[in-house]
Amino acid sequence: MNHITLLGKQIEVKQSSNRYEVGIKGIVIEDTKNTIKVRTENGVKIILKNNVILMINNREIDGNLLIGKEEERIKRM
Repeated sequence: MNHITLLGKQIEVKQSSNRYEVGIKGIVIEDTKNTIKVRTENGVKIILKNNVILMINNREIDGNLLIGKEEERIKRM
């Protein structure tokens, strides 16, 4: 998998263990080790990366692959 920079990307939650997160759409404003912060039409939402499938750049990405800070993910590549 290529390195993915999340900051500034438009995302949508396609699947989640938390049913209230499914369908959240917005722009990523912060990327931490275990969460992403998304600015939506209804305010800022915090989404856990584990047990979530995100649509990013028309690709479905397993959130478990995104766990870790961006610099740590680069080192794993």
